Amino acid sequence: MVRNPIDIWFDFIDPASVLLMLEIEAATTEGMPWTKESEIRWLPLELRPPGTPLVGIDAPEIAPLWESARPIAAEAGVELAPPALVPWTRKAHELIAHGAEQDPSTATILRLAVARAYALQGQDIGRVDVLVQIGIEHGLDRTETKAVLDVDRYEGAVSAMMSAAAGAQMTRTPTIVTGSQRFEGFHNRIALGTLLGT
Repeated sequence: MVRNPIDIWFDFIDPASVLLMLEIEAATTEGMPWTKESEIRWLPLELRPPGTPLVGIDAPEIAPLWESARPIAAEAGVELAPPALVPWTRKAHELIAHGAEQDPSTATILRLAVARAYALQGQDIGRVDVLVQIGIEHGLDRTETKAVLDVDRYEGAVSAMMSAAAGAQMTRTPTIVTGSQRFEGFHNRIALGTLLGT
């Protein structure tokens, strides 16, 4: 029996989180049973929240994430191409919260679009204009989306999730939580089916 719900703590600047998103999207497209029977909730865990010094992709705390992800990506036929600067992702998470208020499926589409924009297309997802463009390409209104991001309408919601992560001792992304079980790091769709479908 599949456990429900499945919580996944993630951040866009973590390539393992991005690859997990793509893997779950592929599993959903393939119709794997656990994707049909489970409510998957993606929860923001900012690895470098605003105020943290901005660093490059080659920074000692960032480079190992990409080094370990590249073989996984190559096996999946995905080419990682992040920008040189690691952005703050607060606004990107706020965009997803805005999309979720419109419709849960919109949030899913936006989450994947932002992930691809950063990790595969090298876009700076810390910039509001980049996020607004992603939003309008996926059905959001330009004026409303820009206003929402400019006034930090969902900052409180994202900050609350950060507090929840701290309370649950979440320190690594991605982390998958189902019931009392916790799985860290990337898992392919077969492993996910075993972990989540039993």
